[in-house]
Amino acid sequence: ARRRTRKTTTHDTAPMSHACAAARASTTTPTRANARLSQRHRASRAATRGARASASAARRAHFIVARSSSSNAPPPPPSATPEDIDAGDFLSALESFHEDEVQRFEVALKAEDPGVFKGTMDEGDGGGATTGASRVDKLRAERREKRTAVRRAQGDARRASIKANGGGAKSEKLVFLYEEGVDVASEDTVTKCNDAVRLCTSMEEVLMLVKEMRNCGVEPVESTYVAVMLVCRNVGAPERAVQVYDALADAGVSVSSRTFYLAIELALKAGMVRDALRVKDDMQYKMVPIGSRLYVTLLRAVADNDIGKRKGPQERLVRTCRLFEEMLADGVAPPPAAYHILILAAYRAKQYDLAVRTFEEFVDTGVTPSRQTYETVIDAMSKSGLVPQALEVFVSMKKAGLAPRKQSYNALLAACVNAPQPRVEAAFEIFNELRESGDVEPDKNTFALLIDAASKAGRPELAFDAFTQMRESGLEVELSTLNRLIHATGLNAKEDETAVQAGLELYNAMGKLGVQPDVITYGSLISTCAKSRDGKTAIRLFNEMESNGIEPNTIVFNVLINALGRADCGDKAMEYFRMMQERSMSNRDLIPNRETYTTIFDAVLGPGGAESAVAKHALESGDGESFVHSSKVSMLREIYANGVESGVYEDLSSSLSLRDPEAGACTINMNQLSRTEAVVATFVFLQRLSELKVEDLPSALFIYAGKASRKGGAQRRLLAIETVLRAAAIKFQTGDVGAANIVAIKGKHATRWVERNAGTF
Repeated sequence: ARRRTRKTTTHDTAPMSHACAAARASTTTPTRANARLSQRHRASRAATRGARASASAARRAHFIVARSSSSNAPPPPPSATPEDIDAGDFLSALESFHEDEVQRFEVALKAEDPGVFKGTMDEGDGGGATTGASRVDKLRAERREKRTAVRRAQGDARRASIKANGGGAKSEKLVFLYEEGVDVASEDTVTKCNDAVRLCTSMEEVLMLVKEMRNCGVEPVESTYVAVMLVCRNVGAPERAVQVYDALADAGVSVSSRTFYLAIELALKAGMVRDALRVKDDMQYKMVPIGSRLYVTLLRAVADNDIGKRKGPQERLVRTCRLFEEMLADGVAPPPAAYHILILAAYRAKQYDLAVRTFEEFVDTGVTPSRQTYETVIDAMSKSGLVPQALEVFVSMKKAGLAPRKQSYNALLAACVNAPQPRVEAAFEIFNELRESGDVEPDKNTFALLIDAASKAGRPELAFDAFTQMRESGLEVELSTLNRLIHATGLNAKEDETAVQAGLELYNAMGKLGVQPDVITYGSLISTCAKSRDGKTAIRLFNEMESNGIEPNTIVFNVLINALGRADCGDKAMEYFRMMQERSMSNRDLIPNRETYTTIFDAVLGPGGAESAVAKHALESGDGESFVHSSKVSMLREIYANGVESGVYEDLSSSLSLRDPEAGACTINMNQLSRTEAVVATFVFLQRLSELKVEDLPSALFIYAGKASRKGGAQRRLLAIETVLRAAAIKFQTGDVGAANIVAIKGKHATRWVERNAGTF
């Protein structure tokens, strides 16, 4: 009955901010996923309530409502009077009667036909589920009053028995309970008992006092439970306060807002966020207003802590948005702190667009954001490369009287670096404003961002300008800064003949500055050599790296092979490729990847790469077929076979063995390959084709190059395949099936080519 009348907050119908709606959509994506999550949430809540209800009696017995069966219970009076026995029997009969009465009434309520029209009535009108719940609550209240009266009678009898046998109070704090004429039901007596509880210094002492109070007939009230909760806080056991709250709720004691707030405070202090939210739900059920301050406290707890098995910033963001929606549904105007928490949660979940939209909603309320909110939003915009928006917020922050700090300037510089088109001019304007302000001094990160902006924009001269100003500022030069500069020197190495020398000068300056190079240093230098086609310097740097005890990684091997290939040193490139394969036996991190294979393919065929080499021979009349059968192409096929063994590439033999059940055709998919890989794969395809018997040839062969797109990747891949087939002198046709680019070889043309080339590979 209580569940029927309980005030619930339905997230699907509650008003919510556009930012929260976006968060729900971006983190759980489809609506069905939200529905499943809600169903799981409700099922979990129902199971939790059931488990909590079954365990609450045990907790009360252990904590506050301790029964005489516990190990610390006082022994029964030596001479029990008939009044004691009658009172106990009466109490058991009374409780049993009322339990049966309440259960019968609840069953009757459940049996009511929900389809019967009961008219239009308010919650206060008689009849309906609300009236039924009220009657159940009334019966329980009457039961509590009668039970309290019986316990007081028992307490009076016990006290009289203890006095008759010369006994007294077990605790000096409760001596007044044994004085003549004491009314255990009076507020004054209960207040004295509560004061005695507050003076306790341990939970054991609290248990003893509460037990003696009950034995004397003093029934705990809300203030008693609050006193125990305060002791839990004072002795450093806030988690026990949650048990006290559960005992209070199970005892049917009326709870005020002060107690709710205290229970939530102690639950959060104990890190029990789920229990704090449960107490908040109880407040809503009891129609106790929840203020914005409490919502902010709960929002902060939900945004900072994981709850349950679903962990991570994404899940915390979803829960924060739900609680924010609930606050809106309750008619509570979100304070600035609530918006800031939501923005921060979105930032942590890397939902930068959501953080920006939430900030815009926040500003529309007319409230001036705090400095922390401004800085968080600028940082979120910088991660997305939103330079104009970040500058606009930056200006608004200054208009609000908040002087920008170094963090804000660096965030703006990061926005210039992360922009789709690096804004190097804007970055230097921001840097100049920082210097002119006089209040903020740039740090190492400031200059690093300037160098990155210049490097990404292809302006190495500006990167060196930033480095010069860094040296003039007296900041210590770090390895990361020098690596950035070495990378910048290689940006225009194809056109600038001095690029390698400039990088080597920085490399030599490291020793003078006491900075040791690392694998990134050597990788950047060798990459510059590759662009300048300087294979000798690349090999020398690689040898120096190993002599300095620095292990090369996959990237270093790849750029070295590329440098040797561009320098027309294909044999040397193969040596280092074999070295890489050998070392990968003991170091799994050196296993060649697709980039490695693509690089060695180009290196073997010469400075222009695979496409250039094939096109050159294909254009020379009569030389195409001999090139397809050359030793270089044979080496390429061998390398491709290594890639198949490593799981990098697909075995084309298995593809050629598959046939369309109706037409008997065969399709080879090269959609996922690069242009260089497609060239080598076509060489391998021709070899596998020549090994087939004429009677095993398919009726037609189709090579799928991919779907046409604006980037033109499929078209370039198609041209690479055509070049090889033309060099091999095999007839083919190209066409489009929808948006797909396909090369088609008829069965008769394949047969003639196989008859001419069988056994020649």
